[in-house]
Amino acid sequence: MTEPGVPSLGGVDDTLTVQVQGAGREPERVLTLSRPRGGVVEVREFAVGGPAPRDYRVDAGELLDQLEQAARARRRLSEDLYTIRRWLNG
Repeated sequence: MTEPGVPSLGGVDDTLTVQVQGAGREPERVLTLSRPRGGVVEVREFAVGGPAPRDYRVDAGELLDQLEQAARARRRLSEDLYTIRRWLNG
């Protein structure tokens, strides 16, 4: 069940899942991303071994910057940056 006003993240074509390797003691994360709407992405984030998932909204450009920074730091991403850029740039 989703919160009122938060779109469902259940459709195959409606989401992109990106696994991000943790750095140091930081846990590995799994991000389920909605398609951007008005430049904003709905995110459901799971931290491996962490607390319950958290849902939040983030600017698509800001999220892309974070994922590109993770790639530059040689942290593994489950999707290539080309796919992530296409998804976040609509």
